[in-house]
Amino acid sequence: MDERFSLKSRHYYYIETNLSTCGDFPCRTDSGMVLLCTSGEAVITIGLAACRITKDAETVILPGTTFIVTGSSEDFWVKAFVFSKEIYDHTVLRLGVSFSRYLINAPSYLLPVNNDFLKNAERWMETAALIHKENDNDFSLLMQRNFVQTYFLYLYDKCKRQVYFEYPENQGPRKQRQFYAFLSLLDKHIVEERSVTFYAEKLCITSRYLRKVVERATPGESPKELIDKRLVLEIKVMLQNPDLSIQEIADKLHFPDQSYLSRYFKLHTGTSPSMYRHPGL
Repeated sequence: MDERFSLKSRHYYYIETNLSTCGDFPCRTDSGMVLLCTSGEAVITIGLAACRITKDAETVILPGTTFIVTGSSEDFWVKAFVFSKEIYDHTVLRLGVSFSRYLINAPSYLLPVNNDFLKNAERWMETAALIHKENDNDFSLLMQRNFVQTYFLYLYDKCKRQVYFEYPENQGPRKQRQFYAFLSLLDKHIVEERSVTFYAEKLCITSRYLRKVVERATPGESPKELIDKRLVLEIKVMLQNPDLSIQEIADKLHFPDQSYLSRYFKLHTGTSPSMYRHPGL
């Protein structure tokens, strides 16, 4: 099965694909998806985090997440089920915010060979495919909703037993927890705030200490560089929307004007917004 891959058009579906349509530009997913890699490998950048996906790795990408496939082998292939934000929101209300934050901070994990977790992941994909085929069933929407909800309840329980989903917020080295919190704040405030001081104050630390936090997690990079990377990513996503003019993007992102945004974007990417939007022209 190699249908056209889309993250916008359908309430729920199952697909087997190499994600080739996700490798040109970053996109923000309207839907969420769960991937199980069956062969090859790829690097998928989710937000600012680059995840190396290999065979038997399961990856969860939540609705509203920005991602791009930045490289893949010729034999890279995944099984996946895609679900709407509506279905996920209905499910996550039962599970709490910390679980969603964990999935954002740790979206991919390698399942051990011949382990029950891997066998179960394969069964989940078989069930996802079966439900996908039942589109003409009078209860198809209910089946889809119940399937996605059951999957995340299963995943929540396994993460909770292993204390996995508490790690980004409540366990591990303090600086690592603060780094995860910084990335979460970037996702939440990047449209309005670009000041290192703002994020440091939100974390109740100094700007100097935030620099140490970032340098420990991503050697050679500074908080300002991560802020710029996240903002450039936001601009790239907005440039995928043909209904938004560059001036409208500048307004939405609180740039003084279109020319300021263009200079900023070219400084960080080497190309103008117009050229990025229409690379062949």
